[in-house]
Amino acid sequence: MSMTDTQSSAFQNASGFSPQSSSTLWLSLVLVLTLLWCTWVIWTAYRGWATGSVRFGAFGGSTARALLTLLILMFFILS
Repeated sequence: MSMTDTQSSAFQNASGFSPQSSSTLWLSLVLVLTLLWCTWVIWTAYRGWATGSVRFGAFGGSTARALLTLLILMFFILS
């Protein structure tokens, strides 16, 4: 649902930036947080694999799941 011209101008007057800029900000924030989460998952899995408490298959599986989640989220957000 898109905003009418009146709503768009009211939003811009109240906030100081356009609705498109706000949308870009929130989508970027979601992607950055997801990238940080994926980095944390992969780093934790690697530390477990390096110390020998996690098998290589589990390390690969958690890495693949994290990256697949990131790719799916990016597909839906950026399309």
